[in-house]
Amino acid sequence: MLWWVTVAAGVVLDAEGAEAPLRDVLAAALGVNRRLAEMAGALREGNARLRRRPRGWLSVMRSRRLSLTGCGLTWRFCRGCCSGGRRSGRVRGRVPVMTGLAAGSGGAALAGAGRRKRGPGARAGRRDYSHLPRFKVVWDFPGGGYCCPGCGERFTLLGGHITELLDWVVIVRVAAHCRRRYRRACGCRVPAAVMAPGPPRAIGKGLFTNAFTAMLLTERYAAGRSMNSLVAGLARRGAGISPATLAGTGAQAGALLAPAADAITERSRGSWHPHADETTWRVFPPREGGGPAKWWLWVLLGPGTCCFVMDPTRSGAVLARHAGIDGETGQLTPDEDGGPRRLVISSGF
Repeated sequence: MLWWVTVAAGVVLDAEGAEAPLRDVLAAALGVNRRLAEMAGALREGNARLRRRPRGWLSVMRSRRLSLTGCGLTWRFCRGCCSGGRRSGRVRGRVPVMTGLAAGSGGAALAGAGRRKRGPGARAGRRDYSHLPRFKVVWDFPGGGYCCPGCGERFTLLGGHITELLDWVVIVRVAAHCRRRYRRACGCRVPAAVMAPGPPRAIGKGLFTNAFTAMLLTERYAAGRSMNSLVAGLARRGAGISPATLAGTGAQAGALLAPAADAITERSRGSWHPHADETTWRVFPPREGGGPAKWWLWVLLGPGTCCFVMDPTRSGAVLARHAGIDGETGQLTPDEDGGPRRLVISSGF
């Protein structure tokens, strides 16, 4: 029986509106609390047994709906706890949620039981950033030090409180390389003035440093950023660079990487089980200049290698040329030592 108690001018009314002694009402409420505490203990023991049996726990919790008869309270288990949804990992260890009349100390004890520790480091812990470079910033009062506001006596230094924060700094700077020049001070027949050698440059008369070129290739091809994104990002840092300049730098750097590309292709050709597939790829024809055209991008995977081949057609000649198959006979070309070769080609990723 659910007791609703109304107190007004010393008069206590029961659920039917009749006067009831305050002592009887309090005794009935204490009885309800005792029964609620017993039910909570029984539920905790049952939940502990079900946690040791995950399959049985899920099957029971999906269909479990326990009504506490005698006190008019309804207990419902969290739906997210039983359904295995997106947030089920966060509420797996929680107790049932009570709806209805708050049961005093018994309900408070039940609501606080079984909760996981919250806050930083509660589950997975903080990540380790000890490998990152560090710099120290010292914060002090204006003028340095602190004086007593009452007598003006200067405080002694006690130490410092260090708070570590991650700082993300992206800048585009100008590297001014100063090459020292020297003038001859003797009468020997040698050049009258000499200049120290400059920094090594992968692209002879380019505008960018080697580090800039490496970052350009990494962002463009490793991170997959478009040319417009790179231009916009540099502009936000105050460096207005045209897309043509970046494209020209990438083309010149690509010529430097040609030997490495040839070595990767050669290793891929030596594989006996390459995996190949092709897809359409819109390109601007480099010679015809008639706008975008439909080409084909071939992807050939081998042990430790990945080759990308651009070709106007999707015929088997592209694969035959890469794998070393004779176009006239359809046979594999012999190995370097003249021995036979074996080849298995699979397609469709």
